[in-house]
Amino acid sequence: MRRRDEDGIVSEAGLLLAEIQSDVEQLNRRAQSVPQMPDSLRQGIAALADKIDALCDLSRR
Repeated sequence: MRRRDEDGIVSEAGLLLAEIQSDVEQLNRRAQSVPQMPDSLRQGIAALADKIDALCDLSRR
């Protein structure tokens, strides 16, 4: 059951999550395209992007 959004907080949180998701996707694309990027950093950024995607999916339910 979805909560009512009388004060706009839920809408604002959704918008913020979408912006964070977009930013981390851009960061991930850049990290994957830089040849000298250490693998551990590249993998960490990709894992963060996956977790933020999952959080965004959960917030839409």
